[in-house]
Amino acid sequence: MAEFSGIVLPIAAEVTPAQTRDGGVVVATGKLGEIAREAVQNVSALIKKYTGEDISRYDIHIQFVGASDGVEGDSASVSIATAVISALEGVPVDQGVAMTGSLSVRGQVLPVGGVTAKVEAASDSGIRRVLIPEDNMDDLVLESRYKGVVEVIPVRTLRDVLKYALVGQGSKKESLLERLAAMVHATSRTGEEVPTGPAAPAPPPGRPAGS
Repeated sequence: MAEFSGIVLPIAAEVTPAQTRDGGVVVATGKLGEIAREAVQNVSALIKKYTGEDISRYDIHIQFVGASDGVEGDSASVSIATAVISALEGVPVDQGVAMTGSLSVRGQVLPVGGVTAKVEAASDSGIRRVLIPEDNMDDLVLESRYKGVVEVIPVRTLRDVLKYALVGQGSKKESLLERLAAMVHATSRTGEEVPTGPAAPAPPPGRPAGS
């Protein structure tokens, strides 16, 4: 997806028992570029961490539907995570919701480029609700014809994404959100408790750090 253009790219995921004793594999199709492939691997690790599932027991198939021009960048990270978690947990995704955003190893939704074009493309495709990184809200400048037509929801964490993207209020969804909330909180506390070393001395004037 180019910086100043937007397309809606469906993503499908299927989870099956691993076919070999060596463990499962993650297979992604759709002409993925290097950064997109790395995003798939990062999301796989994140899913294992935040759902508690040992995904090595599964083969995970991720398909970028209709990606004839290829996929580059990591802005589909939240979509990949949502699709795979939906398949693992058996909780359907609301097909009326589009989303964009990168993910940190702690499950935080990170900003991406071209957010205005992406929201407008989603609206032009009939989508009425779009999830975007909270840090991108100030970057969003929609034409007047989109205002009141598409609802833009800022999200900060993967839990926020799943709250809006997964269908219903059943026990499976609530249990998943509770587990995510507990694990995110535990991870945040761990990060806060890590002691920091002494600060590095400032470089001399006129000399860039690291030179």
